[in-house]
Amino acid sequence: MKKYQLVISLFLLLILTTGCKKSIVGKWEAVETNNQYYYIFNDDKTCSYEMIVARLDCTYEDDGEKLSILYKGKENANIYQYHFEGDNLIIKDDTGKDNKFAKIK
Repeated sequence: MKKYQLVISLFLLLILTTGCKKSIVGKWEAVETNNQYYYIFNDDKTCSYEMIVARLDCTYEDDGEKLSILYKGKENANIYQYHFEGDNLIIKDDTGKDNKFAKIK
């Protein structure tokens, strides 16, 4: 009986840990800033960076730690470190500053 409980516990733990990977897909609003801007990441690896006055279309790749964004019209992608803090997406910019984004539902 204890073997059976152990197997079930390990199986549930595996499901919970593999099913909890957070995704960057969605619309993310910058928080803790005076500027209003958004990143939108789509399932098909297209994205956009939107500000009040402009929109930049892009494509992206992510490996769970690094986010590579290629803006339309550019030859080289920008590569950023990123992680999640709770429900927030944190993207480290070129200057090393953490930029916090909240997912818009």
